[in-house]
Amino acid sequence: MKSNKIYYSKTRNELQCYDKSVAVKAFKKGYDVYCTRGLNTSPSVDDYKLTNLDDLINVEQALFIIENISMANLLDLEIGV
Repeated sequence: MKSNKIYYSKTRNELQCYDKSVAVKAFKKGYDVYCTRGLNTSPSVDDYKLTNLDDLINVEQALFIIENISMANLLDLEIGV
């Protein structure tokens, strides 16, 4: 089951979500988008930076992390948090 929850971390200045459409919007707006497996707490696992739209679209079941986005810029993505 897909979670539509979106989490914003003010201290880390990042948005976290499982919704691929939010990640696509952020990528198209020029934000750095990473993916990782959710709830993986192992320090040896790195986030994977997505460098093109095809890679982002092909990701399945991942937590998307949008970096360097402020609360004010969330309106750019036209999402509700």
